[in-house]
Amino acid sequence: MLPKRFKFLTTAFALLLAAQVLLPGHSSAAGKVIEQLPTPEWSYMLPDGLSFWGTIDTLQSNKRMFIPLLKTVTVSPSKKKTSGMLYASIDRVQGSANWVYDYSDMANDQPFTAHGLYSVSNGYTYVYKKKGGIPYDLTAVDPNGKRKWTKTITDSYSPLLLDNGNISIRSGLSVNTKTIAFTEYNQDGKQVSKLKLTGKWATGILELLPNGYVVHTLLDKQNKVLGINVYRSLTALTTPLATYIAPKTVKDPYFQVHPLRGGSFLIQMSSTDTRLLLGYDANGAKKWVRTLNKADQINTTGNNYLIKSDNVYRLYSKDNQLLGKQQIGEAGDREWYYRITPSGEITVEKQYQWQERPAVIDPETFEGDIAKEDFYVLDPANLQIKYHLATSWHDYETGHNYIYAGGGELYITRSYAPKTITKYMLK
Repeated sequence: MLPKRFKFLTTAFALLLAAQVLLPGHSSAAGKVIEQLPTPEWSYMLPDGLSFWGTIDTLQSNKRMFIPLLKTVTVSPSKKKTSGMLYASIDRVQGSANWVYDYSDMANDQPFTAHGLYSVSNGYTYVYKKKGGIPYDLTAVDPNGKRKWTKTITDSYSPLLLDNGNISIRSGLSVNTKTIAFTEYNQDGKQVSKLKLTGKWATGILELLPNGYVVHTLLDKQNKVLGINVYRSLTALTTPLATYIAPKTVKDPYFQVHPLRGGSFLIQMSSTDTRLLLGYDANGAKKWVRTLNKADQINTTGNNYLIKSDNVYRLYSKDNQLLGKQQIGEAGDREWYYRITPSGEITVEKQYQWQERPAVIDPETFEGDIAKEDFYVLDPANLQIKYHLATSWHDYETGHNYIYAGGGELYITRSYAPKTITKYMLK
């Protein structure tokens, strides 16, 4: 049997819920077992010609969500054209579209025109769109879906949304001047700051983080990575908050910095044979070092950090204290996908778990083919299971996006060309 079938049907989907038990290896936390989804709070269907696109990374803001859309238009009797350069503001309470902002140019856009969407908690959004390469337009959209301002940016990389709601543009590196610049704009389009750097700052990699911290990768005379400096902000580049130099035995190290709430941060060093995680407090003092396995994945939620090893999840505090451990599925099962939601909670899911095919099956509907989908919500404080959905779907209804907003608020769409989004409140 094929691992999945792609059948685009317009019939409304129906949940068939299977009885569920915790799989072997789980912690003893029972969580909230959902044997039947509650009555939907609402269900919203897009108009003809539009479908949701990329809902797995839906951006949530207060009582609305911003979802990228895909539109298809007929340009001639034999030709259609699609664009993903538009998005909808969906009212999470009423289940309707507040507005749709369309920044496409169907006549001139190319299939791979780079573009992006960023949202702020107060309802503002930013979109950028490259004009073939450089330059590109950066536009701010207010909470009512109206364009606030547009700036044409030249010689620049992609924007960075800061935790304060402003947006920063990194410009350079210019071949002639060998300078790098950071320009920050607020939501009114006012330039808050602009800093040009030359000399040592134009070598290595200079990265601005959403919380304002600055990471500078240090190179030797042969342009090989030595270590990194971490600075508190672009206005405090005189003295590093912290410096880490890789051991001489480590070849070709690569560094990542993970900010935590309150100013603490983690430095992750990776190489072909060595992986370390180092914890620092808000004053830049190194507090602990942990050796990582090659397959470990690191992520943060609030003031804690998560290590995923295959399908085993471990949660640690900023002080490196174990807060919880959870295994999802059979030992060694690597087919689980996890993400940390905007609410800071951890979701884990696995789809297309095809069940044994019955002896007799309808060749037209394939209603005998059943696939199971598991969706977990883990508590970001201790990894205890808060919710577990174990749903079963007929062949042509398989594949969904689960959008979890916290507090039991769950949205479900189909995975392929979805036109409908449905809200549930898990209890």
